[in-house]
Amino acid sequence: MTDLEDFPEIEENGFDQGPIAYIKPTGSEEARRLGIIPPGIQLPAGATLYVLHAMDGSVLGYMDSWDGAYGAAVQNEMTPVAVH
Repeated sequence: MTDLEDFPEIEENGFDQGPIAYIKPTGSEEARRLGIIPPGIQLPAGATLYVLHAMDGSVLGYMDSWDGAYGAAVQNEMTPVAVH
């Protein structure tokens, strides 16, 4: 996990609530292509997943709702930010 001390501009702008986690909506086919979905997991065609990323871009997890991803970030003391 990235330490906020490495990004002083974040603290200056008021993002001192913990590390930032990005929530990005991703289609199931794209998620499968990126290796986010384990082999053998079946999802409906066209399903949208909400992928939680660390500041360095690594995948922390994925959920089937934006609210779930937001809750996971907050529960783990991160500041969630939506990515479009």
